[in-house]
Amino acid sequence: MTLKDYLTKLKIGLPKTNVHLDKQVYEAGSVINGTIEITGGLLKNKIKRYDIDLVGIDSLAFVEETLNSHSVFCSLECSPNQTGKITFLLDVPDEIQHHQNTFQYSLTVNIDFGNANNITQSVPIRISAVS
Repeated sequence: MTLKDYLTKLKIGLPKTNVHLDKQVYEAGSVINGTIEITGGLLKNKIKRYDIDLVGIDSLAFVEETLNSHSVFCSLECSPNQTGKITFLLDVPDEIQHHQNTFQYSLTVNIDFGNANNITQSVPIRISAVS
């Protein structure tokens, strides 16, 4: 087993992600405009796929529901100590307003490197009813 294989297996030196959103509060029917900032780790990696999910959690029933999802298959290089950006748009469904008082929302970003490693980051967001 090479040093690279060993580090990959232990998930040492994986890239870091940071999600930036254009607003702090969204309305039902609006569009989330965001950027995923990826800073390379110790080793060169290749991003095979990334998924962005808008998730609602019913705080009374403890039920999680994916409200909208976006997946992109790609082949992006992630070089050590370099930063790259991926921009995305995700629609907030109109029917969100019906669940407004009992749901908490988050944006979950999953980046798959194809070698059994992935990075998942969840960012809480606020969604208000349409005024």
